[in-house]
Amino acid sequence: MNSFWDVDVPFIPLFGVDHLLYIAIMAVCLAALLTSRHWVRRNREWFRWVLFGVSAAQFTVLYAWYLLETGFDLAEALPLHISRASTILGMAFLATRSRRVMDVAFYLGLFAYLTFLMPQRIYPITHVIGWSFLISHIMTILLPVFAAIAYGWRPTVPALWRSFAWFLGYFALVLVVNPLVGGNYFYLRERPLLKGLPSPAYEALAVAVTLLLFWIGYLVARAIVRAADSRHPAAADSARPAGAAH
Repeated sequence: MNSFWDVDVPFIPLFGVDHLLYIAIMAVCLAALLTSRHWVRRNREWFRWVLFGVSAAQFTVLYAWYLLETGFDLAEALPLHISRASTILGMAFLATRSRRVMDVAFYLGLFAYLTFLMPQRIYPITHVIGWSFLISHIMTILLPVFAAIAYGWRPTVPALWRSFAWFLGYFALVLVVNPLVGGNYFYLRERPLLKGLPSPAYEALAVAVTLLLFWIGYLVARAIVRAADSRHPAAADSARPAGAAH
């Protein structure tokens, strides 16, 4: 068996070595971004395109693997996992600097924190898809931080409700697609928790928990950026270029 490529490589255990390495690498990347925020702000356009290239390369490798290793199995290969939707939104933001795109990317990207804490069906760090998982989820978590540092983006309540509406559309789509292709998008078939809870109670709870997650993410993010803005008001103002897309 090729441990770097084969589809049959065992998934990582919760809080095993690979899981802890994923968390540690993400924490190091976040710390590096925060400590180099002044450099990032000065070089934001160059850095934006580097991030876009990294994200595009990760997405290309992911789908090359699905094509070559699984024959593009529709049960897994469609871009309907929430992490892949977040990756696409992240690349759209990096290409356009649209704040509305970042709004949705931020709220949907909050699921990446849950995935880091409780990974489901994730390959080890020595596997190509393990690296794909790591890069995509780090990018999803760090992009709102980059947007806040480089362009003065901030989460808002109207954006929260718009993002929740987009989530409801996404959720309705996976409810239709999963039975058609035998998929597990949004982990509705192979559930990480409450496996005995019947439908549609589980789906209703998933929607309610998502809204709660959005509000928690908003409140925590607002508290952090307000504290940062109060300490460095001039830096916050300088991060808002007049030509940034909205």
